[in-house]
Amino acid sequence: MKTTSRFLLLLSLFFAAVSCSEDYQGPVPYPTLMEAANEAGLTTLVSAVRAIPGLEATLQDQEAITVFAPTNEAFANALRDFKATDLNDLVTKIGGAQNLQTVLGFHVVPAVAFSRNLFEDNIFTTVSGQQLRVFNNNGVVTVADRAGNVARVVQADVRIENGVVHVIDRVLIPSIELPKPNLVEAATARGLTTLLSAVTAVPTLPNRLLSAQAITVFAPSNEAFAAALAIFKAKDLNDLVLKIGGPANLEKVLGFHVVPAVALSSNLAATNTFTTLSGQNIIVEKSGNTVSVKDQLGRVAQVVTPDIQISNGVIHVINGMMLPDLMLPTVVQAAQSAGLTTLLDAVTAAGLGNTLLNAQAMTVFAPNNGAFAAALQAYKVSNLDQLVAKIGGIKNLQTVLGFHVVPAVAFSSDLAPTNTFTTLAGQQLTVTKTASGVTVRDALGNTSNVVAADVAIKNGVVHVIDKVLLPTITLPNVVEAATAANLTTLLQAVTAAGLGNTLLNQQAMTVFAPTNAAFTKLLSDLKLNSLQELINTLGVSAVTKVLGFHVVPATAFSFDLAQGSQMVPTLAGEMLTVTRNGNNVTVTDKAGNTFNVVTADVAIKNGVVHVINGVLLPTL
Repeated sequence: MKTTSRFLLLLSLFFAAVSCSEDYQGPVPYPTLMEAANEAGLTTLVSAVRAIPGLEATLQDQEAITVFAPTNEAFANALRDFKATDLNDLVTKIGGAQNLQTVLGFHVVPAVAFSRNLFEDNIFTTVSGQQLRVFNNNGVVTVADRAGNVARVVQADVRIENGVVHVIDRVLIPSIELPKPNLVEAATARGLTTLLSAVTAVPTLPNRLLSAQAITVFAPSNEAFAAALAIFKAKDLNDLVLKIGGPANLEKVLGFHVVPAVALSSNLAATNTFTTLSGQNIIVEKSGNTVSVKDQLGRVAQVVTPDIQISNGVIHVINGMMLPDLMLPTVVQAAQSAGLTTLLDAVTAAGLGNTLLNAQAMTVFAPNNGAFAAALQAYKVSNLDQLVAKIGGIKNLQTVLGFHVVPAVAFSSDLAPTNTFTTLAGQQLTVTKTASGVTVRDALGNTSNVVAADVAIKNGVVHVIDKVLLPTITLPNVVEAATAANLTTLLQAVTAAGLGNTLLNQQAMTVFAPTNAAFTKLLSDLKLNSLQELINTLGVSAVTKVLGFHVVPATAFSFDLAQGSQMVPTLAGEMLTVTRNGNNVTVTDKAGNTFNVVTADVAIKNGVVHVINGVLLPTL
């Protein structure tokens, strides 16, 4: 039956063509195709035909044609469907002038077919060589293209010189190989907005990906990025970039999702190892129709949309973000990069390096060199060793440095307006966040500014600050210091002379404290057997004077002394000769005896103690 109807159709077309041929004898009463198109307002069709060199002449030279001519609105809809801005852009989007010629030829049948000649279902071979299906339903004529899209004839049977034009409301698309989208276009079409924002945030990356010869992209969905934000406790993409270590590491993360080769899911083996653009390997596994990807940390994401072909490769959408080894610096490396040399010296002096490197999580408020320089000036010292001496030694240095470390990770974006943290020193630190920045207040109420925030490290974050933070530091009193140094004879003498309160209440003092051996030698020289015998022999007032001769009513660490000899007043009312020669300090009494300082610079609450190897004698 179909064969018969097609035969009748061809027969009717033949008679129609003969009829037209007879009609065309003598003066031609009908317009050309282009004249008819212009007259009908089909300006976009006219422009499209004339965009193909020679096409207008080719159509005009045809003996008989039927043209299904799209309206301007039909072309406008086609521009919208192909996301094209104008006809030239549409030509680009459909693959060039050759494909435009195929599209236009798909609207032309090399025979004359008036609407009255059409059956219910007609198949024509077009000038493009592809078949077009035309339906006639009680005078309503429609045309279907290869994709099944249907156009309706809105104006039929417009006679032209060599045939007929039917105006239609849709551009018909034949079977043509459309150009594949590039990565950006495909990601945009799939709604991968966060991935696009991330790629755009790395200046050179879009061009690298677009110009690559062949790539396979494992593209995290927006939900995958949202999950990564939650894991890193990041508020947005910018915050995530900070927490993974900056733009360089963002580039590394994105590059870890790109393989410089084309790998369609159908070409995958059960287990595949690919070297990514980041230089690190990613493992892709296939089981049946399920494809999964595994990162350096063993996390697995599944491919949820495979094989989105792009101009230079393929995209597989995945439901998780893959993380390479980001190689974040240690706290020591970060401090070196930031030029925090004095802080590093202090950490080394305090022996805290391993403690910081091995901490699971920490936030370091790291004083810059200027902050340490200001601290040296405030303590009237010239170097770190002298500062350590004035604050009470290595143990107190550990307390000071520990006061700068919080055993938790707190990027600036994690901070509330006011935060109270317990530090490694066991004391609390107050951190305040305002629109103008982040400040830190120490135990003494001094405020430091964060001058460089959010330096990501392997086990946390570093914020560089402009002042050294001071905790509450406990220095011993003179009695506690003497007890710790095992100066038992000196303590007995002080007690016997009733000088304890005098020394404890002194506002500032420097004590030259004789060792037990020094007292033993004095007793031996005086041929006495005990301290009590010495007290009995000299009397309490004389012993008090001797002890007072060891105390200077001012604080003088060894490095505060001028080079050479100097006379200093004592509580005994007599001057004591103190001599500094380099790092060596000696004291000379009224009898001309000179003794060495064997342990210098023991800081106490109200001054400093220097342990000496002899008992100083005033004028007795």
